[in-house]
Amino acid sequence: MAGFERSDAARRFMLARLACVAIGVLIGIRLGQFLSAQSYSAPYGAMLGAFLGWRLPAWWLSSRVERRRMEIQADFPIMLDLLQISMQGGMGLSAAWTAVAASLEGAGDALAEEMRRIDLEVGFGEGWSRALAAASDRTGVHEFRSLGSLLGQTDRFGTEVTQMIQVLSDSLRHEELQGLEERAHQASVKMLFPLAAMLLPATLLLIIGPLLILLFDALRRADAL
Repeated sequence: MAGFERSDAARRFMLARLACVAIGVLIGIRLGQFLSAQSYSAPYGAMLGAFLGWRLPAWWLSSRVERRRMEIQADFPIMLDLLQISMQGGMGLSAAWTAVAASLEGAGDALAEEMRRIDLEVGFGEGWSRALAAASDRTGVHEFRSLGSLLGQTDRFGTEVTQMIQVLSDSLRHEELQGLEERAHQASVKMLFPLAAMLLPATLLLIIGPLLILLFDALRRADAL
């Protein structure tokens, strides 16, 4: 899901995670000894360093998975448009798929990699529906499964593939627009709290500041009298 295709990627990640734990323990011990002369500070620092060393690689991997998924989703409607244009130009589905995968290299590398893998699976005898469903499970992008269901329906009922791809592309763009609008509304609500936290002290200072100056001035005059 993060795009690492090596067979030993999981083992390498686990080794890197253990190395981060060891480094975190050493840094935690040194930091605990530097900040406090108490003997019990070093074990606490070691535990904190071990926790961060174990969790930070997982957080990095999760962010990479999410970033790759969003990249594929952003390029998916473009891929469908190119696929539709290629098929309308007289290409078959397999030839159009290969041509679109080649054209996306450099612009949508993550999607191009998945398309090449799907092309290989179909070339080895896997059906389009099953290959696209496997890609959906592998990447977390449900659009692959939707495309596989669409291709399965066209094979079953004999409908026009290009028209169905156009319908799917329009539907995905509509969903993307709705998602952008929803995130924009959520961002506006989330901005209220930091704005209130930053504006409230300044507002109180503007309101109370002149009153305090007048009060101190009056007290000073009273002391002088």
